[in-house]
Amino acid sequence: MRGIVLGFFLLLISFNSERAFAGTVTMPSTLTTDTTDFVLLSSSGTTPSISGYTGTLLLSAVASDGNIKVTSVTSLMRAAGYCSYTNDNANEPSNCTGSSLTEIGFRGTQDNINNALATLSFKGDGTAGSPTITVSVTPVGTNYFSGNGHYYEIVQSNGIDWDDAKTAAEASTYEGLTGYLVTITSAAENSFVSGKINKNAWMGASDNSSYTSNTHATTEGTWEWVSGPENGKTFTCQPSGQGRGAVAAHEDCEVHSDTTYENWDGSEPNDCCDSGIENIGDEDYLHIKANGKWNDYDIDTTVNYYIIEYGGMPGETATSTGQTTLTINSTEASGSTYNAFDDKQVSGMVNAQTEHAKRFMFNTTNQVMRRMEQFRRVGINKSTSIKDVRLVLADKHNNYKDHIPPELLNYYIDEYKNLSTENINNLISELPLSKYLKENFGMTPNNWAFWTAGSINKGRLSFGTDYDLGTTNRTEGYIIGTDVNYNDGSLFGIAFRHEDDRTNLGTKDSTRFLARSDSISLYNTWHGSEKNFIDSFLGYGETTYDTTRLVDASNPSNVVKGEFKANQIFTSIKYNFKNTYKNLKIHNYSRFDFGFVDFDGYSETGDSNSKLKFDGRYLQTSSISLGSAIEREINLPTSLFIPYLKVDFNKDLTDGSDIKANFVGETTKYNTTIDKNFNSMFILETGFDWVFRDGWNIKSVISRLDKNGFGHENMFELRAVRSTQSLY
Repeated sequence: MRGIVLGFFLLLISFNSERAFAGTVTMPSTLTTDTTDFVLLSSSGTTPSISGYTGTLLLSAVASDGNIKVTSVTSLMRAAGYCSYTNDNANEPSNCTGSSLTEIGFRGTQDNINNALATLSFKGDGTAGSPTITVSVTPVGTNYFSGNGHYYEIVQSNGIDWDDAKTAAEASTYEGLTGYLVTITSAAENSFVSGKINKNAWMGASDNSSYTSNTHATTEGTWEWVSGPENGKTFTCQPSGQGRGAVAAHEDCEVHSDTTYENWDGSEPNDCCDSGIENIGDEDYLHIKANGKWNDYDIDTTVNYYIIEYGGMPGETATSTGQTTLTINSTEASGSTYNAFDDKQVSGMVNAQTEHAKRFMFNTTNQVMRRMEQFRRVGINKSTSIKDVRLVLADKHNNYKDHIPPELLNYYIDEYKNLSTENINNLISELPLSKYLKENFGMTPNNWAFWTAGSINKGRLSFGTDYDLGTTNRTEGYIIGTDVNYNDGSLFGIAFRHEDDRTNLGTKDSTRFLARSDSISLYNTWHGSEKNFIDSFLGYGETTYDTTRLVDASNPSNVVKGEFKANQIFTSIKYNFKNTYKNLKIHNYSRFDFGFVDFDGYSETGDSNSKLKFDGRYLQTSSISLGSAIEREINLPTSLFIPYLKVDFNKDLTDGSDIKANFVGETTKYNTTIDKNFNSMFILETGFDWVFRDGWNIKSVISRLDKNGFGHENMFELRAVRSTQSLY
């Protein structure tokens, strides 16, 4: 008969273990907010939900600190052990809407549970700065204990002895985990099991010599766990002959250090019954009462329930995604050490904005410096027609007025609607700068040359992977300039530059920004002697940033956005010394760069409570460079070809930039210092100037910037100048 009963329950457990139950619990991975009062978890931008489940489910949520609740329990059912309910029934669990609960649970279908999860809320205790909420979903009859990550199932047997219950439990599985008769090793676990199951049921321990470990003597009263990961560990020593309930250590018994917890009821274990009753000494098997206390029973006693525990077995990992944990940053808590800039998405984005500002000033300065190098390399500077300079990379427009900052030239653009051959000289003549140069230095626009260049840069800074953020950037820029040769070997000019920079952070591009920059610059090269000359540069720029920041790494669509501007003033001075060796020209130089950036403050927008309001900040940059360039003139039948190679070592002297921010609607300020990411750059550049007899001067540049092992940037530039006369 025992075999038939055991076979039936093994079949039942096998059937239950094969049911499809591999759904998903969706929760925000973090929520940062003031939790003085209840706040919806959905305010993080991610609404808690479950998917992929069928049938009637048990959902539970437990907070490590503070309180949780749902405000909607429509069509849900009560669950034993949750929200003060002692048994399952079909009534709605209205107690789960209370304001002083650390744990809630209820039964229902997936749709009904999702309606409730959308209202799941948390309130902090004012002390814990980083509480957690663990949500789990299991089939009815199975519970998840967040204290150890194990699952528990109550099985009704209608009369089964301990031996058969142990066999049945060890034959069961749940979501890739092997079952065993429950072993309880802490008060928290005992409270959870008794509160949720609330039945008289078999547990996985014995003092029968058939089940005790070979490492201990088979002494009556030596109670050991005989199933699961605690198999063979002693938790109670009861010397024989010392009376009912005598629990003490003796020479043949030592309690294992991992299993010191026990919860015997009254005078238990009493090894059966009062004196004179048959079978004294046969109570060798552990049993938990409905009140959570433990009792010893004999092998022939049958009970109606046993408890299966899943989890903790060596080498096993659950295949289910039926539980997840949310960490809450309670910003108001006295124990909070939270800093908004600890979020690598936040610090990474601010860091990348700093690097962009430096990169923009560096690229703009270098493009103008190359123009002065080109002038000295070719040796003459003739007037050109604007219609001959239309080569601009990465831009599809031909209307040049769109590329000049409107705030600088609004009046003149209104007067000169289109920049063309007919009116370009008139436009230049009317500029205040042109008038000043003409009146004081005799420089007239008719002697000026026009040039244009386009560039494409791609770079990467690798500070780690995933959200320990590395960055990639792609920059497309163009520049148009005009200059005049006002003295023997000396040049003065003005240039306008536009740049689009797209920067992505991490292995995903949900955190990113687009920077659109415009600048105007003045430049001058002064030829003091045949071998010595000084290049100088002064620029002003304005950048508009459009930012998109990932709030929750588990939900790439959970983002907040921002828009703000930054203004830059930057300058550079370069001392050059030229030598000639055979048919080679060698240029050695030193250079100093300085810049100042004023970032506007701004507030992010979006549905998340993690929106930040950033204060304005300042960035002061400086660097020194040492370099050498070597070039050679090659005369071709109809042109002059001048290839060159340049190496440059740049030392970054920039100090850190302090930044502050607070969450939108809150007053607590967070701050950090954004330090420079690398101290130096090594630059290798090569290219050529190709001067044709018909007046065309084409320049190509390829360079590689290695940023002190943290990353690199590759740049390609193409520029063109065409003179109205032969250039040589």
